[in-house]
Amino acid sequence: MEKKSEKNQAAETKPLVDSRIAAVRDLIFGENIQQYNSEFEDVFNRIKALQNETQKNLGDSVSHLENKLADLESLMDHKFQDLNDDLDKRLADLDDEKTDRKKLGKALEKIALMLQE
Repeated sequence: MEKKSEKNQAAETKPLVDSRIAAVRDLIFGENIQQYNSEFEDVFNRIKALQNETQKNLGDSVSHLENKLADLESLMDHKFQDLNDDLDKRLADLDDEKTDRKKLGKALEKIALMLQE
């Protein structure tokens, strides 16, 4: 029973406190409170718009970077395939001729230089 009376008392004092706060606020700010509320709402709306724009720009940037990475990956795969084909061709040419260590070394050096580029 005591708990109910404490809750009722707390519920009754809350509107009293709220009305006092509102009275003090009106005393301090007076008629300008509507103007302040309007300005705060404008600022809040501008912040929300900027957040949305930033999220959109971030999404566009991520998409652009993913596309560039996919293009780079494709280019690298193509380069490696070309190098493998070139190596296979040169090894086949070496098989046709008598294997010469100097020629093989030079061919491998050229391939290494191509890979470094």
